[in-house]
Amino acid sequence: MTAVFLKLLNMSIAASWLVLAVIFLRLFLKKGPRWIACLLWGIVGLRLVMPFTIESAISLIPSAEVIPLNVAVSETPAIYSGIPAVNSTVNPLFTQYLPMGENIIEKVIFYAAIAWVTGMVAILLYSAVAYFRLWYQVRVSIRCRDNIYICDNVESPFLLGIFRPRIYVPSGMTEEHLDYVIAHENAHIKRRDHWWKPIGFLLLTVYWFNPLLWLAYILLCRDIERACDEKVIVGMDPDGKIGYSEALAVCSVHRRMIMVCPIAFGEISVKARIKGVLRYKKPAFWIVCACVLLCAVMAGCFLTNPKSCVHMYQGQITTEPTCTQTGIQTRVCSRCRHSYTVLVDMAEHSYDEGVVTKPSTCTHQGTMLHQCVGCGDQKTEPIEKTGHIAAGPTYVKEPNCTEEGEEYTICGHCSKLFVTKVLQTNNVHDLQETVLKAATCASAGEGAYICSRCGYSESCSYAQLPHNYVKQSGVEATCMSPGFDIMVCTGCGASYQVTIGQKAHNLVDYGSGYRICTYCGWRTRSGGSSLFETGTGSQGPQYPIVSIWP
Repeated sequence: MTAVFLKLLNMSIAASWLVLAVIFLRLFLKKGPRWIACLLWGIVGLRLVMPFTIESAISLIPSAEVIPLNVAVSETPAIYSGIPAVNSTVNPLFTQYLPMGENIIEKVIFYAAIAWVTGMVAILLYSAVAYFRLWYQVRVSIRCRDNIYICDNVESPFLLGIFRPRIYVPSGMTEEHLDYVIAHENAHIKRRDHWWKPIGFLLLTVYWFNPLLWLAYILLCRDIERACDEKVIVGMDPDGKIGYSEALAVCSVHRRMIMVCPIAFGEISVKARIKGVLRYKKPAFWIVCACVLLCAVMAGCFLTNPKSCVHMYQGQITTEPTCTQTGIQTRVCSRCRHSYTVLVDMAEHSYDEGVVTKPSTCTHQGTMLHQCVGCGDQKTEPIEKTGHIAAGPTYVKEPNCTEEGEEYTICGHCSKLFVTKVLQTNNVHDLQETVLKAATCASAGEGAYICSRCGYSESCSYAQLPHNYVKQSGVEATCMSPGFDIMVCTGCGASYQVTIGQKAHNLVDYGSGYRICTYCGWRTRSGGSSLFETGTGSQGPQYPIVSIWP
């Protein structure tokens, strides 16, 4: 609905230029035929119903679309009236007074569209009620002849109806006046005025928001009546013109209403019509031709739109921006002189060098006050701390293998120690081995690697030592029996027994076929069949010969 309203609004503005031109030309058409003025109003109506027009170089319409259809959603809303002075006056108001971030224009157009529809409905209802009230008044009428009806409820003759128009006359009208009235109303029917006037009223209903079109409709009704008067009095003698003027005076209507119908005989500007009838002279042929040519020129100039242009805008600052208000830049097309205005951002403040209001110290920031030379605006700027200033001796904390070292000194302002230098650590431990528990043959040992600089420590362990066994006692092995040794550890006293195998006999051959052990006296025959014999040696009983266990 809003798009339709904006389209009709732009068409109405374009037609307004044509209305103004017709009003101006009517002043110079007094000697021409009155139907020329009706033809001009027809051009206005044609402009109002044309959804699109062609472009031409002779167009006198400043702008075909004054209000863009996307004005509600545009970031920089503006109108394009074709008149730079109007653009430069109206366009800054959109960005200067409309709140940012709120789509006020869209709301205004929406409510205006609602008001437009409401106005159309109201006018149509009013016209319908007025028409049916008039129809109710003339429902009881007597047909005189043809389409002429006599009614007691009307005071003045009029023409009512669109498809089958009827002429209604009051019952008390004389025959002489009745002939003039019927001639006038029949002239309306021949000219199809009972069609053109309702069409004009319907266009007025659609464009009711334009006051120029109300004026155009009033002038159209006057020109219709005067053109009809001319059609009736053409060829009349002076006496006939006087009689026609008397009929106009008698049938004049005191109450005037702008209605779609009826077409009343004495409804509009009776005094001016009587003067026109009495002074009427048939226009010369060249005047008629000139008027027709003028209508053609008017149609070419106002039924076409100006040629669209690929704009090449050049900006010029018309209002310089300051630090307190925005400026205005007018952008004019170098080809068609189309122009619009945009806002220029405010200039930045120009502050002076400033005055120190609070000096800075080594522990606190200071402040400096600056003032704008243009508007007097003030701002406070912080001053960085001065930092500590070294004074006095330097104290050193040596770095170690895990911590950085530092050099300290005393500030000459606040007497506070502050770090002047950081001494980097070497990150290498000086580890020294320390035995915490010595290893023995009974248990493992424990130890640690301790840094001599920082005390860092790492634990370590020692393997258990082997036993140190020594022979403490034992029994010698003989060829008669095995021996053994008792081994004892010198560290922990642990002991164990080592068995020594029995030794072999030391046999010596003594002849006579016997061999005798020199150790135990055990004997055997050298060639005997038995290996065992009982001997009587000094070493005790004899045993079989065995080898010594290692």
